Parts: sequence; C-alpha cells; structure tokens
Amino acid sequence: MNRQLERSVANDFLKSLGTRVQRISLLKGGLIHKTFLVEAMNDMYFVLQGVNTQVFSNPNLVVMNQQRIAKYLEQKGYPKICLTMLANIDERFLLLDHKGQTWRMFNAIFPSKSLEVLGKHSQAFAAAKALSEFHSYLMDFPKDQLQESIPGFLDFKKRRKDYRHSLKVAIPYRLTQANDLIQKLGEHEGILTRYLQLLPKLPVRIIHADPKLSNFLFQEDGEEICAIIDWDTIMPGSILYDFGDMIRSFCQVGTEDSQQKKAFNPQILKELLTGYFEGPMNNYLSDLERENILLGAKAVIYIQGLRFLSDYLIGDQYYWVEDENHNLRRARNQLQMLAEISSLD
Repeated sequence: MNRQLERSVANDFLKSLGTRVQRISLLKGGLIHKTFLVEAMNDMYFVLQGVNTQVFSNPNLVVMNQQRIAKYLEQKGYPKICLTMLANIDERFLLLDHKGQTWRMFNAIFPSKSLEVLGKHSQAFAAAKALSEFHSYLMDFPKDQLQESIPGFLDFKKRRKDYRHSLKVAIPYRLTQANDLIQKLGEHEGILTRYLQLLPKLPVRIIHADPKLSNFLFQEDGEEICAIIDWDTIMPGSILYDFGDMIRSFCQVGTEDSQQKKAFNPQILKELLTGYFEGPMNNYLSDLERENILLGAKAVIYIQGLRFLSDYLIGDQYYWVEDENHNLRRARNQLQMLAEISSLD
C-alpha cells in the first residue's frame, strides 16, 4: 500500500530534521490510535500516530501532559527512555491533514521489543519492577500540572451509574441473555463498595492508567524493560487502580474474549507482586495501599466486566465487536477472572 497521506504528514514532521520518509508501515496491536513505523533516511526511525479524537477530544492537552512528564523525568534522571515528541518546522506537535485527522510523531525507541503475550514469567517481574520505578520517579510531580485526558476515566461511581442505566434501557432479548452475569455482578458488588469506601483514604499518585503488557518495551533479548510507552492517560489516581489494571491484563489467560476453564494465572500474579514490591515504590507505599493491592485488582476486573456488559446491553456502542455476543463473552471472561482471583483469599 502506498500510504501517500501518511507519507506526506510524516515528511511534514521530518522537514525539521532535514530528512524524508524512506519506508512506512502499519503497526498492529493498537486499539485506540492508528500507528505507523516510519523509517527515514540515514537509519532514523519514528512512530507516526493518527490520534483518535473521539477518545481524546483535546489532543493539545495530551501533548501538554506528556511534555511536562518527559521534562520532569529527564530532570530527575529517570533511567529509562522517555517518550520524545517531534515538532514540525513550525514547532507544532500536532498536524491536521485535509481529511481532518490529527497526527503526531515520536522518536522511535529502537531497537526494542514489544510483547502481546508473555514469553516467560520473569518478564512480568521486570515489568512490575519498572512500573514501581516509574511511580517512584513521579512521586513529587506537581499534580495540578496534569489534567485528565479522558474526563471520568477513573470514576468508578460513574461506571456503576452507567451500568444501572444500561439495565433500564437494555435491548430486551440481551437482558435475558445476560441474566446470569447480571446476577454475578450483583453478588460481587461488595468489592466495588469496599474499594469506593477505601479510595478517599488513599494517597493520590501520578499513575500511568494503562499499564498493559504491550506498553512495556523490552530490550531485544526480552529480559529488561527499556521504556514504558503510551502516556496518553497519565493522570492523578490511585496506585491500587494502576497496579490492579496491570494484574488484570498480565494475569489473564488467553485473550480478553476467550472462554476457557482457567482465566487467571496465579503464578504471574506472584511475579508481579514480587517485582513491584522489590521496586523503589515500595519505600513510599502506605500500609493501606500494601494491604489492599488485591482489592484494587478485583475492583478493576469487576468494573471492566461491568463495562463490557453495559455495552452489550445497549447494543455495542463503545467497544468494537466481531459479532453480537462479543461483549457478552468479554464480560463473562472478566467475571471468571474475578471468581478465580477471589478464590485466592
């Protein structure tokens, strides 16, 4: 595929460096943005992204957040590679093409290795330790310098309210199909209640808010982390949410929509806990945070199941689906994970 539009946008950015596109290729795996690897002359590599402004309605705010975080981490001597945005010759970090698509470009972290599936358990340990380090370096970042890139992203009360509304407006036959999952969500609602009661007592930290496996770049040997990427959702929040979401994504057996006898891997959980607590953030955690790490994971899994089911009930308006039962399978998978992690208590 020629990709003339993407080449033109990339070349606009690259003028500031006096180079041009040699090759451009689509990178698979991103669920939000359309992402391309750009190889320029003289073996220079970049990442070009078409920003999803349906999800991130204020991309200028996202740029501002990322620039502030990068500058702060570099001043603090953060040992991993920071995301570096490229401006065009007019010093603009965002470009709008003739179709109305917003674009941005980063220096590629190259060479590096991105994983969709863990090759070995020790990679979970390395990623958790890297997240602990990331959190520790942002301990003193001024929270008023960051704005929520997605308003209400961490608002579990709103998620619950949206779910209850979906029950009222649900497509009738889907309400019947989801009856067993609705019942299970009701049985586990105490997890969310306990989390919401605890939340005001917890320290507010700067968190990544999307610490899935593919957002950790490994060195080529797949052993150590060289960078944590995708800073779009960095915002003030709870460590319990961030580490809980890491547990949810890393410990899941199979894909998010698979139906298997086992959905949760407890061995990976051990690696994550060991890695995070061996990292430097362990020196700053409160007793409440340490004691409720698994509650955070349960709450995140519960909410994700609730979100999938909400979307199923109202006709799949938010998540991409491949068939009409896709969100139902996703919700069932999350609730199976929740049952398995709850059995570890």
